[in-house]
Amino acid sequence: MIRRQRPTFTSAELELQLAQITLDPSSSSAENFEALAPLIKSIQDTDSEQLYLRSLETFVEEKEREIEKICEGNYEDFVSSVSTLLSIRHGTVHLRRRIGELDGQMGDVGRALGEKKRALLEQKKVARNMDDAIDTLQTCLRLLDLVHRVGEMIREGKYWGALRSLEDLLHLPPPSISETPFYAHLLSSLPSLRLSIKDAVTASEKTWLFEVRESGANVGKLALEQMGQRIKKWRARREKEGGVRLARVGGALELVNNERVEFDALDNEESQIDFRPLYQCIHIYEALECKSELQRNYQQDRKTQATLILTSRLGTTPETLLQTLPTLMQELVGFFIIEAHVLETVPDFRSQTDVDELWNEMCHSMVEVMGEGLKGCQSPEVFLETKTNVLLFVQTLEGYGYNISELNGLLITLFERYSELLLGKFSTDFDQIVSEDDHQPMLVNDQEEFDQVSGVCWLAPGEAESLALQGFPQSMPFSQTYPMCCINIRNFVDQFYQFTDGVAQQHLDIDEVLRKSLDGLLTDNVSRQISKRLLGMSNLSQIAQIVVNLEHFVTACEELEGVLMNLRASQRGGPVKLSSRQAFAQALTVAENRINTIIASKLESFFELAEYNWLPARPQSTAAEPSTYVFEMITFLTAYVDSVLIGLNEAIKTRAYRSALGRINRWLMETLCGKEVTRFNEAALTSVLNDVSFIEAEIKRLEKPDLVSVFDEVKHTLNIVLSDAVSAYMEPSIRNMSYSAVKPMRLAIILTKLGKASAAIGGAHNMAKTDRRRREADEVARLAQPQTQTQTQTQK
Repeated sequence: MIRRQRPTFTSAELELQLAQITLDPSSSSAENFEALAPLIKSIQDTDSEQLYLRSLETFVEEKEREIEKICEGNYEDFVSSVSTLLSIRHGTVHLRRRIGELDGQMGDVGRALGEKKRALLEQKKVARNMDDAIDTLQTCLRLLDLVHRVGEMIREGKYWGALRSLEDLLHLPPPSISETPFYAHLLSSLPSLRLSIKDAVTASEKTWLFEVRESGANVGKLALEQMGQRIKKWRARREKEGGVRLARVGGALELVNNERVEFDALDNEESQIDFRPLYQCIHIYEALECKSELQRNYQQDRKTQATLILTSRLGTTPETLLQTLPTLMQELVGFFIIEAHVLETVPDFRSQTDVDELWNEMCHSMVEVMGEGLKGCQSPEVFLETKTNVLLFVQTLEGYGYNISELNGLLITLFERYSELLLGKFSTDFDQIVSEDDHQPMLVNDQEEFDQVSGVCWLAPGEAESLALQGFPQSMPFSQTYPMCCINIRNFVDQFYQFTDGVAQQHLDIDEVLRKSLDGLLTDNVSRQISKRLLGMSNLSQIAQIVVNLEHFVTACEELEGVLMNLRASQRGGPVKLSSRQAFAQALTVAENRINTIIASKLESFFELAEYNWLPARPQSTAAEPSTYVFEMITFLTAYVDSVLIGLNEAIKTRAYRSALGRINRWLMETLCGKEVTRFNEAALTSVLNDVSFIEAEIKRLEKPDLVSVFDEVKHTLNIVLSDAVSAYMEPSIRNMSYSAVKPMRLAIILTKLGKASAAIGGAHNMAKTDRRRREADEVARLAQPQTQTQTQTQK
């Protein structure tokens, strides 16, 4: 042990120490001791009592010499100094005595110190033992600190680090504690720590699932908006390039065109989905060898989320469907985009079967939501908007590999219901248009109106150009029914294809449905309604206007067939044929028959004015001067047809003339062969033949050569009688060539009535004439028997 070096005390130090001590008798002893105590303690601590006393004596001697030197010149000062010195000396004696006491005490301390040294050796041995204990405790503390850091890492979300730290606890401890109860207890706590890590990472995954559910709608919104932009871009290209008109969004051609566009709905400027919490959870569960549990829980959680998305909309009504449907589509799209990403990035965690199960359940629930929301809906617009949302949903998720067959079935169901509603709506519109038509030519006042009308109407080739050459205002050939129906037809086709645009057509022939629907509209709600109105009409000018309209409808059907062919979604099959074309042709026939019926009814009034003398002495009329009723009737007929039916084409006018003249021919034959006139002579028949000749002359003046043969029956029948050509008529070759229009039975009746007229006059000549007429009548009647038998067999 190194001995401490004794200190030295200089005069300056002693003077300074003494100056700190108050030796004034008036001051308290406590104050003196308080000042003296530190000095004595420092002397004891340095074991320099004797040295200090010798230094103090030397200091006193020096001070005495100084005092003596100072006092040599001043006695009083000396006396005062002596007094002071005596006081100091007294203090010094006191101090010496105290130092002696302290020296005794220090001796005691020395002996105690020896005892302590022996005890110290024992303590060193204990200290070595304590160092070993400390090392062990520090090792334990490090392990406890590691456990503590595991807890902190769990709170900080460093689950993998926490799990690795637990592995370190198994391998890091030194052999000194590996067999201790402490380490055994620590090992027993590891399962609970692993459970804590599992619970914490599970909670993190649950939080991530909640956040994903909240942000899924935004992901779906962005994906739907991107698909909407793709659809608009592709539709614009289809309209520009006819060659790609039949290609759909998502097809090979469109995908090639869109391959340069890179968009990730999960990672963009507006939305970033962080999948690290899920991946970390999967990693931890794999390390804990319980990944199957996480897979089951994850599937159940996602199923619950999907169910919540759909069940919250089960109360949707037609009034609220269009407000809730876009949000529903966004949430579902975001949900399944996330599912597709998880399936792609961690296929060993998420199986295709699990995702397909969610998808199929969603499809079923979505159909249920749609059915509930559209229940009782009568608005085609709601169905169209619903289809737009569903189709956008289908096209978006089709790109992520989902099976859309069931949703295509939903689209087809929506389409069928939409078609029904659209058909009902336009049926009402067409009925209203037809019922409100005034059957007057439509008036256009200027070129702008003309362009609007001609732009929507289907016109015959060259008709628009010829109409454009006329001045304004001008009357169009058709009434307002035709352009309004054309507008509705175009709207119907447009709205029809608005729904089918983008819809897969593998399971439904959209074009055939359109053709049948359009046929139904034109047949049932236009053609048939016009036919019904015709039956109650007697105004010939209105009927003539309907005829013109029907002719244009036939033209519209022809043009519409070409339009539908061009709009066809597939080029398979033959040309498009509308059966409504025949329906309008039949309605046209009904209209012409109605015209004929009205004209015939007008002719009946003239027939009532006919006053033939059936037994005149000579003919009462000539071909130049016919019967009064005939002249008035033909004058009326030509004027009526040419003025009232002025808008009709010549073919229809010719058929109207043919019908009217045929009615005159039938009336003449019915009159000659009927029961009201029992007999007549040749002069009366000559008058009838002269009237027929007048009518034929008037017809020839109209330059309608097709009408010359209308009166062949009455003309040839009367010519046979008046020219005594019955024998020639009996010859089959002559009969078939020159008298094919003559009916044997009617000729026999006329011959019989001529015989009766001759018999009524009497005389040998007339009786012979009567017999001849009877024989001729019998011969001609026999010609009629085979025809009658043939007709009877045919009827059977």
